[in-house]
Amino acid sequence: MERRNAEGYHDPTAYGGMRMAEQKAEKETVKMVYKNGRMELYIHEFFPCTAAVAKKVFPLIRRFAKEDDREKLKQFLRIKAREHSGKAQAFSEKAESLTAKSEEWHFYRRKAREEQIIYNQCVKNLKLLEGRKE
Repeated sequence: MERRNAEGYHDPTAYGGMRMAEQKAEKETVKMVYKNGRMELYIHEFFPCTAAVAKKVFPLIRRFAKEDDREKLKQFLRIKAREHSGKAQAFSEKAESLTAKSEEWHFYRRKAREEQIIYNQCVKNLKLLEGRKE
């Protein structure tokens, strides 16, 4: 990776960004090894997942993943749940401050619903990961 851009000028910002991106190439995974094979799930890409997928994958994770992988996934889901809960609340508050039924009001209501859906997925994923029923 060169410190200079395509035109030959010194570009430390792009260089630093690319170096950081290259270092983070190692993705966090949940690894499961079982009798007939193995499976790796990329945490940031796969979770939170839908209820239908969660009902299939979490029994496998509970049974075949190592404890540290399960804890890493729990921590990720807790952080995501807090993040999306806060976003949903912020969007709802913004919508309440606007004129009802305006274009902006609809936009913020939609964003609040989207964030609430992701929050609900995180909570349900956590329950299934811990072995509790929905």
